[in-house]
Amino acid sequence: MARQPDRPGFFSGLPLPSRTEGIVIAVLLLLTAIAVGIAAWVASNRTPPEFEPPANAAATERTTPPAGTTAPRSSAPAESSDAPVLAFYGDRFTAGTQQGGLGPAGWPAIVTERLGAESTEPHALTDAGYVATSSFGDATFVSLAELRPEPDADVTVVFGSRNDYEATPAQITAAATRTFEIIRAAAPQTRLLVIGPAWTDAAVPSELPPVRDAVREAAAAADVPFIDPLVGRWFFDGVGLIGRDAISPTDAGHAYLADLIEPLVRDLLAAAPATATGTR
Repeated sequence: MARQPDRPGFFSGLPLPSRTEGIVIAVLLLLTAIAVGIAAWVASNRTPPEFEPPANAAATERTTPPAGTTAPRSSAPAESSDAPVLAFYGDRFTAGTQQGGLGPAGWPAIVTERLGAESTEPHALTDAGYVATSSFGDATFVSLAELRPEPDADVTVVFGSRNDYEATPAQITAAATRTFEIIRAAAPQTRLLVIGPAWTDAAVPSELPPVRDAVREAAAAADVPFIDPLVGRWFFDGVGLIGRDAISPTDAGHAYLADLIEPLVRDLLAAAPATATGTR
């Protein structure tokens, strides 16, 4: 590369390009100028697209409020549902346990789904009864009905109670009668279905039939259907229906209960008399 020795000042120390390098630089500058000119022409002649909001723009607006704000409540009335509402009260056979029957695996959820009904949470504790107080929630069927009413229930199922074996028949009948009264007061339109205590094999202890008879007496006085799992031999001949604790139904046991109970609830929803093995 040639050097110009007599250039003054700052440029005196810089090298000058050769003829070939000068041509290359000139071409690059020319290409750059052409590219800039084309970009400027495109930008000046570009027609921006027009935006027209959709006709239902209000329906497509953001529905999630920004952080720190509260979304306004809709003033539109909620659509009424024609789906029936079911309510459930009971002990471990209704609540489900770690052995099986929790959540969607429980017979209340299965029956609800099969009937296309509206879901409600079962109000049940593993060792509760009409008289017996649960050690898990300090509640009986009576207090569960008082504290957890289901005023929209079309059918209410009360299942139990094998835990009342220490109470007298008179106490059981009185508590069951009171339970049915509370349920009907909260939901006058509901149809009650009462299921007596169940056992897990044919060796039914002698204390249990008097409990069953006391609940049946209360159901008869209230003029509601009573289902007797002892006469119906529920669980007596099944395999894999009861868990390792020899007390609690498994998921298969809850599916089995759903098969037994769903037709009874369906009949009540249709205002037809419930019939099943073990009815009074």
